Amino acid sequence: MKPPSKAALDLIYEYEVGGGEQYYNKFLKRFTWPAGASGPTIGIGIDCAYYTQKELSNLFSFLSFKQRKLVESASGKTGLAGKEYTKVLRTAGIEMSWTEAQKIFMFTTWPKFAALTDRTFPEADQLCDSAYGALVSIVFNRGGSLSGDSRSEMRAIRDLVPSKDYTAIAKEIRRMKRIWEGKNMDGLLRRRDAEADLVASCA
Repeated sequence: MKPPSKAALDLIYEYEVGGGEQYYNKFLKRFTWPAGASGPTIGIGIDCAYYTQKELSNLFSFLSFKQRKLVESASGKTGLAGKEYTKVLRTAGIEMSWTEAQKIFMFTTWPKFAALTDRTFPEADQLCDSAYGALVSIVFNRGGSLSGDSRSEMRAIRDLVPSKDYTAIAKEIRRMKRIWEGKNMDGLLRRRDAEADLVASCA
């Protein structure tokens, strides 16, 4: 597992929190629902639906007992259930400061998804820092599953990583865009291009 490079951190901040503190404080310090299969989300991409109650209890230890219990109940609530439960969390007035969000990201979120990236793409930690960071960004956004047609590019990347074929890896990342094209999800299309550019910069 590697720490995030500045380029990787800038990319994740751009697509998770609008670039940084100013946008975060205006739009993201309270719970939001990003749509689709998401759950209640706060901080730097903390989608509570995909964390266990124990993980959420640890992440939100800075909250009061009552608020922490409300957050714990967000575990597993995706899609419309996540949308409805986000309203509950917003009504409760739960907030996360930018300082707290950065702390959680650096000491908990990044290590969690870097470790998942290492399992998904063996030898990824041997890539250059920017390429490694791009793969962590993808796993952070999409998870580490390699099953099904929608994950064919990820399987291809897994097979390319040991040879450090940065050009081919970048092409596979761009091919992923087929999943979201025409679905009014332009942010994801731009994110895949940015990740591909980061990988290609290592070639």
